[in-house]
Formats: sequence, C-alpha cells, structure tokens
Amino acid sequence: MKALAIRCGLAAFLLLAGSAWAVPAHYIVFEFDADGRATPVFHAQVEMAADPSVGELPRLVSDTEVERIGYRAVKNGIIGALRQIEVPRFLRAEFANDADPHDATIVHHSNIENTQRAFVLRIALDAADSVDLETDAGVQRIDLTALAAHAASLPLAATALAKVDPAQVHAIEGSGAAGSPANRVDILVLGEGYTAAEQSAFDSHTTTLQNAMFNVTPYREYANFVNWRTGFVVSEQSGADHPVYQAGCTTASCCTDPAAQNDPHAGMFVNTAFDGRYCSYNIHRLLTVSDSKIYAAAAGYPDWDAILVTVNDPVYGGAGGAFSVTSAHAEAPKVVIHEYGHSFHRLADEYDSPYPGYPSCSDFPAPGLGPCEANVTNQTVPDLIKWRSWFTSGIAIPTPSGTAGTGLFQGARYQIFDMYRPVFNTCLMRSLITTFCPVCRQEYVKRLYRGGFGSPSGGIDLIEPGSEWPRPATPVRYAINTTRMFSADILTPAIGSVGIQWFLDGSPIGGANAASYAFSQASQTPATRTLQLRVADQTAFVNAAMADGLLVHTRSWTIQVDNDRLFADGFE
Repeated sequence: MKALAIRCGLAAFLLLAGSAWAVPAHYIVFEFDADGRATPVFHAQVEMAADPSVGELPRLVSDTEVERIGYRAVKNGIIGALRQIEVPRFLRAEFANDADPHDATIVHHSNIENTQRAFVLRIALDAADSVDLETDAGVQRIDLTALAAHAASLPLAATALAKVDPAQVHAIEGSGAAGSPANRVDILVLGEGYTAAEQSAFDSHTTTLQNAMFNVTPYREYANFVNWRTGFVVSEQSGADHPVYQAGCTTASCCTDPAAQNDPHAGMFVNTAFDGRYCSYNIHRLLTVSDSKIYAAAAGYPDWDAILVTVNDPVYGGAGGAFSVTSAHAEAPKVVIHEYGHSFHRLADEYDSPYPGYPSCSDFPAPGLGPCEANVTNQTVPDLIKWRSWFTSGIAIPTPSGTAGTGLFQGARYQIFDMYRPVFNTCLMRSLITTFCPVCRQEYVKRLYRGGFGSPSGGIDLIEPGSEWPRPATPVRYAINTTRMFSADILTPAIGSVGIQWFLDGSPIGGANAASYAFSQASQTPATRTLQLRVADQTAFVNAAMADGLLVHTRSWTIQVDNDRLFADGFE
C-alpha cells in the first residue's frame, strides 16, 4: 500500500450561517473485513451544524446494488430506533464511446463489485455511548467511548483532515457566505495527486468542475441551494498510477485492458494521498481512489452530503459509486454530472446496452420486484404511465424513434425491449451531453425538497429554519391597537421565483405578499388568531400534477389577543 502523505491541518470551523450552535459528534469510518464485518479504521470528534442522528436516510433503490447497514444508538443501556446507511456494492464505469471522449454515446462496464467498500457513521456524542451495527455478518456492538479513547491506534489515524479554505467555502450562486448546512446540499470536493506546490492547479480544476456542473439545468437554477466546499489534500507526487498493458496480467502492477496500450503515462506509479489508479478492475478508464481514506479526510468538513474527487491527471477517466471520481481531462466532468444523476436524483440509465444480472423493476404489480426509477418504466398504458403529465400534446404512445418531445420511447435500463424512457436521445442519463430531460430535471428539484440525501433529512425548506420572528413554537401575546411584526428569511432559487402569501385564520390577506407582515387588531375579539406564512416555488420544472405537495412550505403562529398594554409591540 502506498505511503500516505497528506498535509496536516484542521479544516476551517464550520460556517453555520445563521446557526449559533454546533453538535459535537463521533465521525467513524468503517471498512469491511473478509468476513463481512464492519471494522472501524478512523475516528474523530467533530462539530456538525446539524444533528447527524437524523441525517442518514436511504439513498439508492435496489437491494441488489447496496448493502444496508442498520444501526441503533445505545445510551445508558437503552437501545434506540433502527436507522440505515446504504453502502453501494458496485462501481460504475460509464464513459464516452471508444477512444474519442467527444462522442456522447455512453459505454458502460457492468458487474464491478467494489472490494474496498467503506462507510461513515456520524452520531451525536450525547445520543449514544455505544452503537449496535447490523450488517450481513450479524450484529456487533461498538463501544464509542472506548473507540474514541483508542482513536490514535486505528489504521487511518494518521490521515489528516482535508484543509477547507474559508475563502473557498461559499454558496454556488455568487461568492457570498454559504447557507446553513442544515438547509443546503453540501458538496465536498477533495483533490487527489496534488503536491504542496499545486494548490493553484487544484483550485483551477475544482472551478472548472463547478462551472461544468452548474451550467447544466436544473443545477444552474438551484445553484444557491448548494454549498460548494473544496478540501485540499497534499500528495508526495502528482497524478495517479498508470499500470502498463500486459495480456494475462494477474497483479496490480499491470493491466489486461488493451486500451491501456494507448495510455501516454503507461508504467507510471506515484505516491499519492488516496491511492488513485487507472485500470482498476482491469478497465483502463476506471479511475478509483481509496474509499476509506477519502472518508477519513472528509472529516475535515463532516457535514458533507456528497463527495466528489478530482484527480490531478490529464488522462480521461473516472468512476461512480459511493462518490464520483474525475480526472483533469476536459471532457471528464460530464461523467461526474451523469453519475450525480444516479447518486443524487436516483435516476436509472436510459441507454439500452446489456447489463447482465442487473436487478429488474416493474411499475405494475410483479412478485419480488420493486418500482422502477423515476425516468424509466415498463408500463405502456398511457393513463398509468407515471410521467404522463409531461407528454407532448398529440404524441403517440409508445413513441416512434426520432420523434421530438416527451413520450414513451422503447429501450432503457439496459434493455432494448419492454423498458421505456421519456425522450428519444436528449438526456444526460442516455448520452454524455449537457441536458436533462423534463422528467429527470423534475426529479432533481423534487429530491431537493423531499430530502433523504443527508441533512436536512426532510429536504430543503424555502423558509430558512430559525429565521422566523417571533418564534412560532410558542403563542405570541398581542396587545390591541398595537402593531406586531412577523417575518422570516425566504430562500429563492437562483433563477426563478417564489410566491409569498400570508393567511389569517385560513383566509389570504390582501396585499400580504412580502417576507414580513404587520399584524394589528383594534378589538379584543377574536381572542385567538392563527397567522400563517405560505411560500411556494413557482418553477415550471415540476409538473403541478406531480408535485406531491413538495413545493409549498409554511409557518404558523398562534396569536393571543390581550388588552393589557404591557404586551406592546416588540414585547413578549
């Protein structure tokens, strides 16, 4: 194994953006041993901006593709509720066609089981003194107090935390302060194969990746719903390993993929922080890093919801799976965007090249099969197709190849027949282009508001949590013939608008369409009033018939009217 050479340094203290408190938490990295047991390899005590005990929720769909790790917090002998972490079993190797990365056709390699899987458990210090893990190997209890006491002896204890530069911590939209991690998607970008003298190259590569990703709709429109953080990590040498081609090779020093014969750096091996290498699993373009080392370094910003890794190497390559990996090649960011469609939107591939053994799905009752992802279906009855509200008027169902618009096109999810997609050939889940189809675009927006990607577990709130004034948790005393201000901070998409409306006792208040409202009442009756703020995303990216109530967010206050002037405006 390569020597680990990482610049020491603690990440910048969390920018809580409106929250004056942080949650002390255990941050533990686990690897799986040969018997399938979870073995801790790294522990750090961290400060988190959101309670981590509510942040771990299911992310993927197929039971075949993931191992579900159940865990229960144990505090003073009392065992808590079961929660889950999903660990992807497979790596995704999906690239541009043949030797020409400018060809948008996707070529994929199937059944690549990740043999170095790892996962992270984040749990508040005061929530547990031990934890029960439930893996395929059975139940094992982890004494968190003892683990913390012996953290220095764990295998990855020497891994320094990624250095998060405060100047690089910002919301995507503009260079202003980031929003609270408790109400944003937090993307952490780590660098592999950068020496101490190459931070400017790392900054350039992460900026290129950010620009590529957030020039794509709908990422562009919701850019300010994302915090982008970059973590610089120092390697002894630049780049990644490039095993040389050798037919019949059986070691990690060579590669059986004939494509490696065209590798300009074939035979180069370097000493890097995360063991980056091409030709993983004998697929030349499959560029991987050590999962557990990445997770350990990511403790430098423990509130991450998604991790991206950029490798300081010009050869085209990357990987998908638990996180996305990309090289510095100009076309490689498209692979990251496609993989993010899998990991964040939870979308299926829309191309039809075979994937032997891939788990089936069904959108009508079928024993042992779960529903298909949002952008594919085996249903052909028009009124039952889940994206029927997006059908282009007058389009034939099923839809002939080459037809423009949204319909039902045969061929998707690695099947030529009996599986369908929404558009013919203009979606990033089918080709490495720069467009998502309406169905995939919608699913991203719904995912932002639905949650399940980390924190906030319940999705992003258009009314910034904690900004409400007065606090809505307790009744508000009001003195008649005074004015009482109610307000909240509103999160509006970077490109788009929201509708704001205040309601009193269930009825809309004329002209009350701002983030604040001045309440007044001259009489003692009604003695109890209900004031509500309602904010709705007015995006056209989500079809109203498919919104599932996700686009409307509310806050309510109970107002108790009192004739006592002691409770004048501003006093409670």
